[in-house]
Amino acid sequence: MFLKIIEIIFPVLIIALIGYFYAKKEKISMDIPNKINLEVFIPILVFYAISEKLPSITTLGTFSLGAVIVVLGSGIILYPITKLLGVNPRTFLPSMMFNNSINLGLPLALFAFGEEAMALIIALSIVQIVGQFTIAVVMYGGVAKISELLKNPVILATFFGLIFNYYNLHLPQILIEPLKMLSQISIPLVLFALGVRLSTIEFSHWKIGLIGAILCPLSGILMALVAIYIFDYTPLQTSLIILFGALPPAVVNSLMAEKYGYDSSVVASLVAVGNLFSLIVIPIVLYFLFIV
Repeated sequence: MFLKIIEIIFPVLIIALIGYFYAKKEKISMDIPNKINLEVFIPILVFYAISEKLPSITTLGTFSLGAVIVVLGSGIILYPITKLLGVNPRTFLPSMMFNNSINLGLPLALFAFGEEAMALIIALSIVQIVGQFTIAVVMYGGVAKISELLKNPVILATFFGLIFNYYNLHLPQILIEPLKMLSQISIPLVLFALGVRLSTIEFSHWKIGLIGAILCPLSGILMALVAIYIFDYTPLQTSLIILFGALPPAVVNSLMAEKYGYDSSVVASLVAVGNLFSLIVIPIVLYFLFIV
């Protein structure tokens, strides 16, 4: 069991570490590679997984609702905690609600459960992405624009993937192979970018960061168990939504806080400490998922 967990975690860790140390040495910018990944490679992965790998879109309905419970539920149950801690809910809660499902969730699902899990974890990630660019934007002081969300390549890829799946449409094999190859670029690149981003984040508010690092997976797993209790999930869906709940804060939270000028140093610490603490949390969660 220990070796199995190491096999899952090691590729994630080593690629992120390569990005981290390379960025320390070269001071590179990932703006353009990230833009290409978010607008080309990840949308292709989403379309390919949903259209070609998902048995039926009917499995996504209650599963996506489970993600809504995890995201919104985490914010609701932690709101009173922000009052006890004396921190601004609009600073603290987005990092607790919106997790690293793209940078960390996708590769972990692939390495732990195989290609079958990709379309399912994407269903959870889409809920997180929609919330990140609507609810989180408003919480950080920005204005959510639905028109911008509808132009998001990941959202568009999801829509077309669902259409192809529902009507049992398939691209010619001559196109499937290059799409598959391009989709395989996305996961190593998001891990490398995660390492690069973590190399620039400061730990000036490490105490609140540590509190968030504990509360984020705790609240997420608790709400995942609520979703499992409500809905009749398969064993794979059960494992994936628990893994989804255990993920650390999304790196994009620190970018949004910086963009809107909203306690960016506090949010950066929540993200940095949370992602480092996940090196302890994720192996423990995987251990329990595999022995149950």
